[in-house]
Amino acid sequence: MKDYDLLIARLRRQIEEATERLQQVEAERAAYEEQRRRRSAYLSSREILDLLAARHGRTGSMASIKRWADEGHLGAVIDEREAFPLLTGKQGNKRFLYPQQDVFRFLYQKGLLTPAYDVLDRVRITRGTRQEWAVVISAELAVDCFRYHVQVEGSGEVVVGIPETELHPPERPAAPLPVP
Repeated sequence: MKDYDLLIARLRRQIEEATERLQQVEAERAAYEEQRRRRSAYLSSREILDLLAARHGRTGSMASIKRWADEGHLGAVIDEREAFPLLTGKQGNKRFLYPQQDVFRFLYQKGLLTPAYDVLDRVRITRGTRQEWAVVISAELAVDCFRYHVQVEGSGEVVVGIPETELHPPERPAAPLPVP
């Protein structure tokens, strides 16, 4: 014969332990997401080099970034492992992070970070479900990206503050076939 009272007590204890563990994991996940959100406001040395390579196709050096940081151009330097312990998965050297806003400002002033589109460039923008052609009127550096003012070709409407990620270059026409 089964001891139902003992089985019920054991199951209740397991449920309490599982509930406690669930609360711990949910709290850890919330802390992880919060650290990921805060981390997105910073750039590492590698991310700065990748940004320079993507914008200019040139490679920089870690020594330059260290020099800029030592001179105070890149803002307050923080250690990634201390500031974001849940995010660090890499072993080895210290990883320093720099505030994205300060890095962008410095690179822009130095001429190393320029807008992807110039004034009078033709771009595509998506508004609702429609794609429209527009002409860039101006570009300005915002906190984390360049923002553009564009004029829609069809209506003449001026749209202000479009992030660079929402603009698309016109598709290139297919290359002409060689003449035999």
